[in-house]
Amino acid sequence: MIESKENGMSLSSDRSRSPTWACRWLWAAGIYNLTWGTLAIAWPHSLFDLTGAERVNYPEIWQCVGMIVGVYGIGYVIAAGDSRTHWPIVLVGLLGKVFGPIGFLVALFRGTFPPLFGLTILTNDLLWWVPFALILRDAAKHHSAISQSTGLGRQMYVKQSQINASPDAVFRFHERPDALPHLIPPWENMKMFESAGSLQPGSRVTLRGSLGIIPIEWIAVHTEYDPPHMFADRQESGPFAYWYHRHRFLDDGQGGTLLRDEVEYAVPFGVLGRWLGGWFVRRKLEAMFAYRHGKTQNLIASGEWTIALSASER
Repeated sequence: MIESKENGMSLSSDRSRSPTWACRWLWAAGIYNLTWGTLAIAWPHSLFDLTGAERVNYPEIWQCVGMIVGVYGIGYVIAAGDSRTHWPIVLVGLLGKVFGPIGFLVALFRGTFPPLFGLTILTNDLLWWVPFALILRDAAKHHSAISQSTGLGRQMYVKQSQINASPDAVFRFHERPDALPHLIPPWENMKMFESAGSLQPGSRVTLRGSLGIIPIEWIAVHTEYDPPHMFADRQESGPFAYWYHRHRFLDDGQGGTLLRDEVEYAVPFGVLGRWLGGWFVRRKLEAMFAYRHGKTQNLIASGEWTIALSASER
């Protein structure tokens, strides 16, 4: 079940000033692009002559490329005013700078461009990868802080399942130090790196893994503890702009348990993040908690969890 909760507060009212280093990098990128675009428009053959590449048959096409590069430059200048608000411009620019070298490598392999032409890839693309990525990281952290303080863009996900065991037994299963690794789906590239071995408030769990090529460290701190009814944890740092997870163990009146997970979360990058990645996050949550509940039922029913978890205590 998914419920949306929006907060009408203005983002600008909570926005702190963007870092100076981000402003300087974006100004540099804007000036560079505007200069490069102007040269390409005014002297479309100059770069080809300088690198020994064959001149294009239709210089007007190269002049259009110069115009596009110049437009990017204007965008970077705009983003320099507030990189935390105009981060989509930086994202689009970074994507272009990542895919641009791919086109050059294809042309190099085909012999269309000489290797010397690759120097332009260094200044046009590779030079900006790290600063642009750091600017996006800063924006993500900023919007995460806003989401935590205002509730902007938070959603609620709830998963409830019947477990054929008492609430006390199901709670004790989750309380075991080795329980969490058993509940991480095998398709998730995440491993438990460090754990306090407790659900008591203040105890922490650290997960490490990756999303594709992007490394992820997820640190959760436990905040509520009411055995055998409920415990809760909050993301201290990680991939979400906000994450608060309550684990409830409800008596179903027939000797069993209604296992109920309530997750209040927000994806990073605000409205655009929800538009681009909201559906993906929802599918991930549905698959993850379906696995967790099924695994909990199977391990408790079979008794395997007692054997598997006790082995670590020998």
